[in-house]
Amino acid sequence: MKPHKFLLLILLAVLLFSACQPASNTVTPTDPLDSVRTEAATTVEALTTQIVATDQAARTQTAISFVPSPTPPTPGPTPAPTLSLPTDPADPTVALLPTPTLSGSCDQAAFVDETIPDGSQFPPGTAFTKTWTLRNAGSCTWNADYDVVFSSGNPMNAPEVIPLAKESVPPGSDVTISIPFTAPVVGGSYRADFKLRNADGVLFSFKDPSQTFWVEIQVMTGKIDLVAMACSIRWTSASGELPCPGLPTDTHGFAYTDFAPVLENGSKDNEPALWLGVQQSQDGMLRGTLPVMLIPENAKFSTVLGCASDQKSCDVTLRLSYQEGDKPLVEIAHWQKEYVGKLLSISQDLSALSGKSVRIILQLEANGSPPGDTVHLLAPVIAP
Repeated sequence: MKPHKFLLLILLAVLLFSACQPASNTVTPTDPLDSVRTEAATTVEALTTQIVATDQAARTQTAISFVPSPTPPTPGPTPAPTLSLPTDPADPTVALLPTPTLSGSCDQAAFVDETIPDGSQFPPGTAFTKTWTLRNAGSCTWNADYDVVFSSGNPMNAPEVIPLAKESVPPGSDVTISIPFTAPVVGGSYRADFKLRNADGVLFSFKDPSQTFWVEIQVMTGKIDLVAMACSIRWTSASGELPCPGLPTDTHGFAYTDFAPVLENGSKDNEPALWLGVQQSQDGMLRGTLPVMLIPENAKFSTVLGCASDQKSCDVTLRLSYQEGDKPLVEIAHWQKEYVGKLLSISQDLSALSGKSVRIILQLEANGSPPGDTVHLLAPVIAP
């Protein structure tokens, strides 16, 4: 039973009990319910106080029981103790030795010049020599213990090792390297790469040690085109070896190619021509020596010979010869040409040389005074 219901029952019992009592003889009349009211009030107050106290205690207890316990912090990793080591004095700087490379520590070359331009055309089996000029761009002196060595590609019958120089080549000086080759007998493109090797057997070349110097040629098939191989021909005059291509103003003689020539008859042709000019001296001449080549079966030399269209004093002789090994030159045929406004067609049989390895020589000669002695060979070829 709840406390307040119990309190009401007590109050009702007290009231009933008081109503059944006899009247009092006291002179001064009093309210018979005063004491009851007082006692009841006291009782109610006490009970109320108790109830309130009990209720507050209960609430306090409930509140206390639901206060969340503080969550202890999650322990983090315990830091490792820092060791305090004694400090060493600073280490001295160590100079590391350079990593060995192909270029070595003091050997380096620089390119200066070469003959036989890349892509030069040769007939099958042609013997030729390419020359390079290199400069000692390092700090070591090259000597007789240094070599030129084949590196990669097709050696084309070149030696795999040749001496670099017979004498010392100090830094800053140039050295000339000449290597003989033989063009393969099968048409196509061929290349041979070379490097240098010092006395310790270390390979080197240029600033970039992976670079090489090389010869690269095209082996002709079907016909030997003298225009295509013009700068593989050795051009000379009485003044010595001439550059290729030459210039028509060179008084020592010249040879150069023209792919849209104006011929002696004034017509412009779409076939390539080889222009030749003699040295500007009395009876001056120009000689072109082809490399040693294998002459095809049933071959013939053919071209169209004419003077320059503006040189009416032209008067020359063209000679065709060959040389086998170190034997003397043998003339095959010759043709005289003067300016007449007409062209001279040439077709010379070479079947007697079929299968032989020989040098073909072209020689242009001035007949007397040289001014105006410039001629064209239109589409000059050696072919079956």
